[in-house]
Amino acid sequence: MRPSTVPARIITAVFSVIVAPVGVGVLNAGGRTWQYAFGAYGGVDAAEFAGPVLLQALGILLLLAVVATGFWSSAGLLAVGVLSVVPIVLALFPVLLLDMYQSPLPMEWVDGMMYGIPLALFPAFGAMGLVLLLSKRYPARPNTALSVVGLFVAPVLLIAGAWLLTLGLARGTLVALQQFRFDFAIDAAASVLAGVILIVAGIMTTRWSPFALLLPALVLLIITPMSLTPVSGFYDLIFRTSMDLSRALLPLLLTGAGVAAALSYVLFTVVLLRARRRARVGGAPIGPYAQPYPYPPAQPYPAAQPAQTYPPAQPPAYPGQPHAQP
Repeated sequence: MRPSTVPARIITAVFSVIVAPVGVGVLNAGGRTWQYAFGAYGGVDAAEFAGPVLLQALGILLLLAVVATGFWSSAGLLAVGVLSVVPIVLALFPVLLLDMYQSPLPMEWVDGMMYGIPLALFPAFGAMGLVLLLSKRYPARPNTALSVVGLFVAPVLLIAGAWLLTLGLARGTLVALQQFRFDFAIDAAASVLAGVILIVAGIMTTRWSPFALLLPALVLLIITPMSLTPVSGFYDLIFRTSMDLSRALLPLLLTGAGVAAALSYVLFTVVLLRARRRARVGGAPIGPYAQPYPYPPAQPYPAAQPAQTYPPAQPPAYPGQPHAQP
């Protein structure tokens, strides 16, 4: 499979850098309203939630459009991965969020950064772009054992990463903004960084196990509706496990970040399978010694020499004598 062209890389990178933050902002705008209404009324009324749900759906579609750029180039997802440096810095130093609230950005968008929506999605998108890049240039050899192991390793890494990430947000960003304690919390910062690393590692397992994200996607699609009602067992489980976990994880699920991540995992699986298939069909090299495209152009065959008869049509002339005329 030949790599994407330079215009495709530029277009997908610019598109993703613009659309990904907008998608997160729209997603949180709907989720924030939905969360406040749910807390106020304690029930679900279709008339009350029609607008917020539409905003959440629009935000999810925008984020899926970013993942879909992987059909043409991995540059868009890699650009979003680079963009994840911003939410990571804001999570490590929550005092910077005060300036964000005074900026022209809508408050709903800044709240999304406070709850960690871009922190949970953007590093994963960057890891997806890296997997696509490696799959296109250096396709991995099919290995059934690694594929099976990845089906179990990826959920463990992603669950552990989400757990550490939400704990770090609860003990760092949320405490800082709710209690105005902006001192640097080493434990919260370590939890955030470890959570991001584990999430990236979980996505990277698709390098050898392309279906590794389907089980985490299914889990997210199951627990998200369970987080919407206080009578569910999941709701009680989170509260009994850790109050810090409930303060950060439940708002993250209510905003729709869990559904967005789940659908992104499914769509990325389709993108990755297509990239792997095209790499095999296109004759891409496999292994650590593979050379990237483009291959050197084929050289033309040398011109054929004229056939010679034997014996010669006429004897060679001696020096100083002309050829004998027939």
